[in-house]
Amino acid sequence: MSGLSLIDTVILLAYATALLVMGVCFARRSRTPEGFMVAGRSIPSWAAGLAIMSAYTSSISYIATPGKAYDTNWHPLVFALCLLPVTWLACRLVVPYYRRSNLISVYEFLGIRLGSWARLYASLSFVLYMVGRTAVILYLAGLLLHTLTVWPIEWIIILLGLITIIYTLVGGMEAVIWTDVLQSVVMVGGGLFCATYLTAH
Repeated sequence: MSGLSLIDTVILLAYATALLVMGVCFARRSRTPEGFMVAGRSIPSWAAGLAIMSAYTSSISYIATPGKAYDTNWHPLVFALCLLPVTWLACRLVVPYYRRSNLISVYEFLGIRLGSWARLYASLSFVLYMVGRTAVILYLAGLLLHTLTVWPIEWIIILLGLITIIYTLVGGMEAVIWTDVLQSVVMVGGGLFCATYLTAH
């Protein structure tokens, strides 16, 4: 029997529907390469920051890392602390140069500076890395939902993947950023609610 109540199931389905609707809403503005890849360079800095945080904070860092820390030790925290100086350097040095150069992607920069082979190697390496990372993220999210529902884990993974692919392909980077903003609100708000509720009880 499902561990989710009717209201929980409705919230999950409404959230998935909201992601798809957001992709459709931004479809008109993602018809050009610049609109699709860099959202027309019109995204507010606070939204971009939340999107980066949301994209980086996957089910690995939201579910697996706390579980690992609880089970063994806090070694993963060292990796998280390294993000602060690296992020500062990237914001001070890399992002301004990237914006001044008016590039669509970092692979375009690599092609200009190092040639097409460097661009091909970097893009292929990133794709292979993201395939593995996305597989782990989808499996962890699927495993969590599978323990709460009667749905087969394979179908959960396929459904999560399809929803993400659809709103990304239809709405481009603008849809990705604003859905990430929504996910940031859910993650931070949910974490604060759980911390407050568990502390009070």
